[in-house]
Amino acid sequence: MPEKSMMGELLIEEGLLTKEQLEEALEAQKRMGGRLGYHLIRLGFINVNRLSQFLVQSMGLIPFNVGEGSETMDAIDLIPSSLARFYNVVPIEKKKNVLTVALADLDNPKLIPALEEYTGLKIDPLICPRESIVQALEKFYGFQKDPSIHYIDGSDNLFILSNRDMHIRSLHWSSLKPDSSSVDWLRASLVEAIRIGCRKIVIKPEEDSLRIAFQNGDLLEDRFLLHQRKEEEMSALIEELAKLKDRKKRAEVEGRFRLQVESRFLSVHVSKLQTLQGRRYRLTIYDEKVLEKEWDKMKSSLSPMEIDSLEKALSDNKGVVLVTGPMGPAVSSVYYAILEFAKKKFKMPFSIETNSLLKVSGVVQIELSKIEESTLSEQITLCLKDSTDFIGVFPLKDRNSAELIFLSSTRNASLVVMHQDSPESALRWLLRNGFKSPIRAGLLKGLLWVVPVTKLCKNCQIPMESGGLKIQMFTRQGCDKCLSMDSLPYKMYLEWLPISRDFAPAEESEIDNTIEKAKALLNYPSTIQEKIIDDAKNGEIDGSEVRRIVKI
Repeated sequence: MPEKSMMGELLIEEGLLTKEQLEEALEAQKRMGGRLGYHLIRLGFINVNRLSQFLVQSMGLIPFNVGEGSETMDAIDLIPSSLARFYNVVPIEKKKNVLTVALADLDNPKLIPALEEYTGLKIDPLICPRESIVQALEKFYGFQKDPSIHYIDGSDNLFILSNRDMHIRSLHWSSLKPDSSSVDWLRASLVEAIRIGCRKIVIKPEEDSLRIAFQNGDLLEDRFLLHQRKEEEMSALIEELAKLKDRKKRAEVEGRFRLQVESRFLSVHVSKLQTLQGRRYRLTIYDEKVLEKEWDKMKSSLSPMEIDSLEKALSDNKGVVLVTGPMGPAVSSVYYAILEFAKKKFKMPFSIETNSLLKVSGVVQIELSKIEESTLSEQITLCLKDSTDFIGVFPLKDRNSAELIFLSSTRNASLVVMHQDSPESALRWLLRNGFKSPIRAGLLKGLLWVVPVTKLCKNCQIPMESGGLKIQMFTRQGCDKCLSMDSLPYKMYLEWLPISRDFAPAEESEIDNTIEKAKALLNYPSTIQEKIIDDAKNGEIDGSEVRRIVKI
C-alpha cells in the first residue's frame, strides 16, 4: 500500500477522518499537487497539532525540525524577514523551481499565490506546529536582526532612521535600486519626506507597480516606482511596524509606530485601505512641535473671544469640555492638538482612547483595544484612583462612562470626544440620558463643534442645484485625480459654544435658546454655517456637503 494511502487508511481507523473526507483530500492532491497532510488541514478535516501527534504515535515518524538543516540556510534569503514574520512561514529547501515552505496557518487563501508571485517559484507547503515555526523564525531571521527596527511589546514599535551611536545612517533614495529591500525603501521615503517637510506618504499598488507618493495639500505627487513584487513585502513590513494585526488576528485599519532621527522622535500614524488593486497605506508623520503649531493653526478659524473663552475652559481644573463632530481625521487632529495644549496645564494627564492614533509624550495614554476584557468605565475608575488632574476620553459612547466623567469633573478637568453631528444633538443625548443636573451645575464648560467639508476639485467640478441658498455651487464629478486619493482633502471648521449655569438647558426645548445665549456671550461670532456658505460662494468646497450641513 502506498505510504499516502496507508496514512489515510490509518487516520480512518483512528476515527480522525471519514472515507469521504479522505477521497476529497486525495482528489485535491491529484488536482493541485502537494502533500496529503496539507490538503487535509486546508480542507479543515484535521488540525496541525493532531496530525503531528498522529504521525509520531501511529506511524513512528520523527517530526520535521524546521530549525535544522543546511538546506534551510541556503533557502532563507528567498523570503525576506518582514514577509516571513508577517505570514509565519520559513523557506526550507529549493529544488529546481520548487520551494518547500514550512507554515502553520492556512487561514489566508492568498498566501501560497502571493509567495509564488514573490519568489517566482512553485511553493510546496509543509505544515508544521506553530511552536516550530516561531522557533525557526527566531533562529533564522531574529526579531532584532535589522538593527534599525525594534519590536516592543506593550508599546509602539520603533523604526530608527539614523543614529550615529548605533552606526545607522540615513538612506538617500538615489542609492537604492527598484529591488532593494522594503526596509530600505521605507526608510529612504521617510527620510526624504522629513527632509522636504512633507507629512503624508501614500503607498499604493498599481496593476504593474508599487508607487510611493507624497501628499502636500491637495497635490499627490508620485515619487518612487517599485516593482510589483515589492507589494507583499512592503505590506508585511508596514503592518508589522504599525501592529495592524493583533493576537486575535483581527484586521485593524489604523495603527502607529515611532521614528527616531538621531535624538529626535516622531510618530507615524498608519491608515490602511483595501482597494481593487490591493492594500493602500497612508502614513502621516507627527511630532510634538508640529502639534503645537497645529493647534495655533486650527484655533485661528475661531474669533478672538472664542479662543479666549475656549482656552480658559481648557485650563480650568474642573469641568468637561466636549468635542463633537463626525468620526474621521478632523476630530482626531483636534483632540490630539488640544491634548498637547492641555498637558502643559496639568501635572498628571491621562487619555483613554479606543485606538491611540498618536503618541503624545507627557500624557499617560491607555489604549482600550489593546487591553483584553476592559471597558471605558473601568479605565476611568482606575484613572481616578491614580489621582489624575486631567482625563481625556476618545470617544465617549455610553451612559455609564459619561456619568463617571461628570462625577470626576467635580475635582478634575476632562476633554471628551462625542461623535454627534451637531452641538444640539450632543446636548440632546446628554439630557435624554439624565445629565440635566451636572449641566445645570456648570460642569459642562462648553462644546467645540468640528466640521470637515470636502474641498472642490478644479479638474472635475460641475454646477449643482443650491436649493434655498440661491448661490452658485459646485460638486465633484469624480476624475482620475480624485479617484486616486485614499482620502479627499477637506477644510476644517470650528465653533466654540460656552455653556454657563445661568442658561444651561434643563429640557430639550431649551437647547436652541442655550445656543443662542452662548453666541451672544461671545458677541455673535460667525457661525460654522455662515463660514461654510461664504466658502461655497467662493468655489472652495463641495456644494453637496454644504447642502447636507446647512440642511437645505
